[in-house]
Formats: sequence, C-alpha cells, structure tokens
Amino acid sequence: MVKGLFVILILGSISSPSVYGEEENADLGLAVADGFEVTRFAGDELCHDVFSMTVTSEGHIAVSGPGYVRVLIDSDHDGVADDSRVFVDGPESGAQGMFFYGPDLLCTGDAGLIRYRDRDRDGKADGPPDVFLRARAGAEHDIHAIRKGPDGYWYVISGNSSEIDERYITLDSSPIQHPHAGTVVRFKPDLTSGEVFADGIRNAYDFDFAQAGDLFVFDSDGERDLSLPWYQPTRVFHVPPGSNLGWYSNSHIRPSSSFDVPPTLASLGRSSPTGVVCYRHTAFPLKYQGALFVLDWTFGRIWSLPVDEHGGTWKTNPEVFLTATGEHGFAPTDAEVGPDGALYVCIGGRGTRGGVFRIAPKGKQLSPWNVAVERGLQGIDTVLNAPQPLCSWSRAIWEPIAKQLGREAFRDAALATTRPGGERVRAIEILTEKFEGIDADMAAILAKDANPFVRARAAWSLGRSNPAHPDIELLRPYLQDSQPQVARAALESLLGAESELLDNLTEELGHQLAHADPTVRQVATNVVSKVSKPAYQKTAVVAINHGWQGAVPLAAAFSLRNAGYQPYPIDIATRLLNSPNQPVGLRVDAARLLQIGLGELGGNDPTLAPALQGYVSQADLATHDQELDALRILLAKTYPTEHAELNRELEIAISMLQPPNPEVLTKVMANVTADSSAVDDIHWLIVASRIPVAVTAEQRDQIASTLVGLERKVREQELAQDISWDERVVDVYRVLVKQDEQLPLAILNHPEFGEPGHVQFATEMPPKLFKDVVAVFIKQLDANPDYEWSTDLVYLLGAAEDPAIRQRVYEQFDDYALRSAVLMSLSEYPLPEDRTYFVQGLDTADVEVLLKCIRALAIMPGSVNAVENVTLARTLRRLGYDGDERQARDQVAELLQRNLGVSCGYRLARDGDPQREAFELWTA
Repeated sequence: MVKGLFVILILGSISSPSVYGEEENADLGLAVADGFEVTRFAGDELCHDVFSMTVTSEGHIAVSGPGYVRVLIDSDHDGVADDSRVFVDGPESGAQGMFFYGPDLLCTGDAGLIRYRDRDRDGKADGPPDVFLRARAGAEHDIHAIRKGPDGYWYVISGNSSEIDERYITLDSSPIQHPHAGTVVRFKPDLTSGEVFADGIRNAYDFDFAQAGDLFVFDSDGERDLSLPWYQPTRVFHVPPGSNLGWYSNSHIRPSSSFDVPPTLASLGRSSPTGVVCYRHTAFPLKYQGALFVLDWTFGRIWSLPVDEHGGTWKTNPEVFLTATGEHGFAPTDAEVGPDGALYVCIGGRGTRGGVFRIAPKGKQLSPWNVAVERGLQGIDTVLNAPQPLCSWSRAIWEPIAKQLGREAFRDAALATTRPGGERVRAIEILTEKFEGIDADMAAILAKDANPFVRARAAWSLGRSNPAHPDIELLRPYLQDSQPQVARAALESLLGAESELLDNLTEELGHQLAHADPTVRQVATNVVSKVSKPAYQKTAVVAINHGWQGAVPLAAAFSLRNAGYQPYPIDIATRLLNSPNQPVGLRVDAARLLQIGLGELGGNDPTLAPALQGYVSQADLATHDQELDALRILLAKTYPTEHAELNRELEIAISMLQPPNPEVLTKVMANVTADSSAVDDIHWLIVASRIPVAVTAEQRDQIASTLVGLERKVREQELAQDISWDERVVDVYRVLVKQDEQLPLAILNHPEFGEPGHVQFATEMPPKLFKDVVAVFIKQLDANPDYEWSTDLVYLLGAAEDPAIRQRVYEQFDDYALRSAVLMSLSEYPLPEDRTYFVQGLDTADVEVLLKCIRALAIMPGSVNAVENVTLARTLRRLGYDGDERQARDQVAELLQRNLGVSCGYRLARDGDPQREAFELWTA
C-alpha cells in the first residue's frame, strides 16, 4: 500500500510522457518513454546481482557483483551481449564504483579505493589490487562511485558510514576542512593526495558532471523517518565545492529552503537513489541531450531531468523516463551511455536478479562513435564534440588526438567566437586538464566574452589550474561580473586559495555576499569564512552597505569562522526579525541565522532523544541564560507571523532557547487544528516539550488530544509510515511526560484513547493504572469487530493476569503476523495450558522466539507426548551448530533427554560440531 501511495504521489507531481512504449516492452515488464525501445543486453546468466557498471576503454560494458568484474562482449554489434570475459574474480565485496584508466581498473571495494592492473593488456587483471585509499567499502553506506572530472582529478562519493574525516584531507586547498557524514572526495590525477569537495550526504551512490561542468548528486531520503517533521525526500542536488547537503543524522536533516543547503534541482519523493549519468551523446532526441538520468532501485524507475539555466544554478522539469510495470523485478543499480549512444542500465543488489538493459531510440540504427573516428574524423572538431567526454571509452579516443594537436589548437578554439559555446567550454576544460590551464592573455580576453558560460569556465580554469594559488588579478574581472554563473565560478575558484591571497579581494567579496542570487551568496559565504580577520572586517564594510541581504551572509560567514555560540550573528538575526517590513525570505534566512548563532542545531548529548536532535543547540546555552532573556521576549512578541515557513524556523529557535513562557506554549499549540497535518502536529509537540513551564489543565488536555489524535489523522490523511515513526513519537511523549507528570492520566481519560497506535502511550502510565489501561483496550475491542490488532497490543494484553484477556491473546495465534508476538508474550508467564502453543512455536525461523519457546517448555514438567517429542527431534535436526542456533540446539537436546529419559551422547557448548551420531540415535 505504501509503495502504491508513493507512486501516485510522485507521478502526480512529476510529469511523465503521455505515451509509453508498453506493447514492445511488455515482455520485459517495463514501460519506457514514447519513441524508445528497451531490449535485454545481458541476462542473469552472464551477470548476476550487478552492483555497478562502467564502459571499458575499448567500449565494452563491464559489470561487477559479489566477487567479480566481468566484461560483456557484443561481437556483432547487434545490441545483445554474446559472451562475457572475467576481468577479475574480485573484489570479494563487489565493486560499487568502477572506472577503467586505460587497461587498468580503479574501483571501490574490499580495502577501499583499489586498482587492478592489466600490464599485458590481455583483458584480465594481473593479480591482487593496489590499494590507493584505505576506507570502508562494500557495505551499502560506504564509498561508492568514482569518476574522472573535467579537471582531470578523481572524484569518489561516499555514504554516511564511510568514516571519511580529516585524516583523508592531505591538500591545504580542501573546500571542506571538517567533513561530516557522506562526502565527495577529490584526488589529484596521480592519486597522491586529496581533499573533501562536499559533505553532509546521507547515502548517494552516484553523481555526474553536467555539460557546463557542475556536479550533481542524487541523495537518499530519511526513509525510516517518513511522515516525521524532519523527513526530507530523495533530492537531486547541484553541488558547488564546499557544500554541505544538510544530513546530520536520521532525525536532523536540513530542508532545501535553508540558505546553507546547496540548490535542489529536483525532489523526487521516496525512492532509493542509485545511478546518475548525464547524457552527452547525440543518439537521443535533442530534449534528452544534456539531461541527467537518475535511477530508483526500490520502485524500479528512471527519471530524466533536462537541465536549464536558472540564475547561478539550474532548474528542471523531471519526467519518468522508464518504470517497471510487471512482476519480473527491475531494480536498477547503475547506468552508463555506451559508444553507440544507447543508455545501458544494470539491475541487481541484495542478491536479486542481475542483467543489463539497453535503451535506444525506436527504429534508429546506432553505431559506435569510435567507428566514425576510425574512419578518419580525427581533427579538433572530433575532440571538442566527443560524446561522453569524461568516460573511459571516449577519453581513449580523444586524448591521443588532443595530445597530437597540442595546446595552441585548443587555445585558438577557446578564443574562437564563431564556434558554438559548448565547443569553447570543452576547449577550456581540455586546456585545464591537459595543458596547465589558460594563460594570462586568454583570461583577459575571455573575461570580456559575450558568452557567460565561456566566461564561467574560464574563471573555473583559473582556480583548478592552481587551486591554492590562483592568479587573483586574473580572477578579479570575473569576480566583478554580474552574471551569476560567472560570479559563482569565480568564487568557487577561491575556495582553495590561501587566505592572504583573498585579502586583496575584499571589495569584490563584499559585493558578492550581497548578490541577488542565493547560490552566489552561498559560495561567497564559504569563501569569506576563510579570509583573515582584517580582510573580513574590510569585506564587512562593503557587504553591510548593501543592507540586510549582505548582512545575513556576512554573519553566516562569521559563524563558519567561529563555531559555537556567537552574539554577532544573533544580533544581526534579531535586528532583521524585528523589522517586519523586510521581505519574508530575508526574515526566514534571519531565523536560520539565529539558530546558527545559538550554536547550531544537533545536540551532542548521547542521552538526547533522537526526535529532539534537530531542535537542540550544540552549545550549552545555560551559560548565556541571562543575555538570552531579551531574545526570548522578542520571539514571544514576534511569533507567530503570517508565514508558515518563517514560523517553523522561529519555532525551532524557540525550542533551542526554551523560554519559560506559558503564552508561547499556548501560541505553539494553537497551531493544532482538526485539519492540521499530523506531521506538523508532531513538530509542534516537540516545540511544546521544550518550553519549561507548569502546564495548565487546558494546555494538558490540548497536548493529550493532539497525541491521541495522531493515529486518526495519519489514517485520514493517508500518511505513509516507516519503522521509526512509533519510536520517535514515543520520544516526544516521554519528554512531554517529564514536563508534565499528569499527562498520562489525561491521555487515559481521553474519549478517543484506545486505538491500536495508542499502546505506545501505555509505557509511561503509572503501574497502578495498568488494569485501567487494559480495560480501555478491551472496551475498544468489544465495540469494534474490525479492530486491528498489533504486536504491541499483544504484548500489552499478554501481561494481564485475567484468563479471559489471556484467551484474547490465544485467539491471535493463527495470525502469522502476530504469532511471534503471541509466543513471546505468553513465554513471560508460561502456563500449562500454553504448552501446545510453545510446541508449535518450535517451527519458527526466528531464533529469539525459538529460545523463548524452549525455555517456556523447560519450566514445565517433562512430557512423553509423541507430537511434542517428534517436533523437538525435528527442530534438533534443522538447527545449525554455531552461535545462537547451537545454543538453541543444546537446549532442545536437554529437553529431549529430560522427556525421554535417554542420553545419546550429545555434548553441550560445542560450536562447529554437527554431532550426527547423537542425532541418529535420537531419531532412529
């Protein structure tokens, strides 16, 4: 039901082609955009459970799964793999990212970032791999994809369990100095040293560079926290260097609206992001050329995202390009564009069916691009228009030609205003990667060029050619450029520069802090955070002259320079919040700035309930209590406003400040209405829990009503939930009970109390009220024949001593969804009449439940009942002889010996010993 709901939600908000090519692809269980056809390039027999895919330098599809990397051969170029060749029986973990560098393979797996050499070029690895970077690899949240960027550097993306930290930074130019969570790491071309390009990622598997050179990441959602206030959907980010994508923990994720979160190209609801590829070929129709294709493993979808300029960033209108329709199973894990221009998509993951599909325009004969080159088209036009120019197979063709043509050919191409802008951008990129960048004369000329993308790439080149020491005077005109793409590129070129170089750019930096474009302001903030103190003060004079729009980024830069509680950003935020005539967007930014000034969100106390992680300061605000009283008074007067987004940021600030003000509590809870979202209600309950006041009877009743009403609202509003929902609501409830010990009684007396989801509230009820709580649920069961039992309700009623109530629990035994809970519950106080249930429970595959059943039977007297002893013998035979199963087997053996009075020589506590002789004697 959840899956269906999200398909409806997503397909309702994202456009899809009006006609799908369903008939032609029906046998594959796939529907693709009109004008395309899908064929099976390789099946599970050639590539089982595929994790990742790349294209070799020779143009062959290569795939990896558990313990293998295999090259698929399409010898007759008919779009179907005829055979496969094992490149290496490894890595053992499988590779989650691959890139062929000539004949050698760089990949992520086993020990980290590794390289398999093929010196003799026989298409097989020569031996064990070299380890370039030791890092966590192989698991789902470790290091993943690797690509070679337009600057010739290597880029590797990692998930939030990869433990990439300061130890991995060996370049002073690193845009991120203290990485957190998942990262994009950038290594020099020779892989000798590296830096962190971006952080704050949850678990993005892949990324790619678009035609203009910017990097895009498809990051995962907070899947387990669905329908909770901090939940964020899967998002495709435009990631400038120095970006933090906003993930701090599962319960603390910054929304896209925050001024310190990089631009969100698309929000795609619930999904499992895997592959990302930018289509830079000509075989697909024009609308798809330059588009990003992103993959969803869970729901079997591929989106196309055509990218258009939008100020200093990009915008898109996502389309569902392909979706699974049948029962075959389509779990896409990676995608690549082949030399023929077809889109190749592999499937697999978690032991599922593997294979590779080929998507191509219907009825169009495609031929590999390298064939055309071999026919003699080898001039500079070939290099500048090389499809997928960053990929191995394309590089294998254009790089030797570029080397032969030499620097001057690309210098001339970059300066040739008669050439298309895309060719000139590529010329600048090739100069940067292969010929040490653009020279001073070029920089001066290109700064005046009419094409903003050419100017932007020239500014980029100045930074990438010498990251720590870019030529400031050459960059100055680009920093003065009003076009946001150019200004952003120039600022990005300063992110790795030594601070003394930036001291000469205070005028330009001050103006860019107040730029009309938010992406430019964001990058400028990161740059200004790195300047010296005197330079910061000079920059401040310029920025403040622009008014509040310059003051907020300036104060944000100050906080990046000075972590923790800081009065200066608090003062700027307070002044702006106290100016109601300012644009609401600025006031939202001020509220976010206030949170940062208060020490930033994300409490460090290990005892802090996860639900509160995005509502508590990292700093100890108690030491600043008196000086914050004025701010508490101001917020009490300012809140609420007429703007929901501003109110939400103010509410988070209120929760950080904990004002002991009953009126603020009343205002917060006044937001809850019969029609308000259950998600918002939880947010307001959290904020209420952070207001340390003596709760009035009216406030208590309202809080109780809100908690009890969550279950009904979730149902009525058709909100999907995941496994963390109950736990986080209980977090909030427990904090509220600490605030008001009488709250449980108010909940118990509420007329709506007693729904299945309310069992969680019984945990904080006084023990003396246990019988009253049980009576409420029994009353609901009697009144509603369709009452939906839950495991929690089984545990609650199973603890009752009343035989009639215990009988209610027995009646749920035949419901397999509840059987384990019934057995676990009965095992706490086993009675003789429960015996047959525990015997039947011996067939469970859940070792924890099995052990409970065994121990319950052990408490009871021995039995010669044939059914019981046959079941025990059968259980003995099926159990393993290591770990928990061996422990269970020992206990079953003891039960048999007791029941039958026979010892067959079975010995206890012998891990790894099958003891078949004893088994045969028992079961003979």
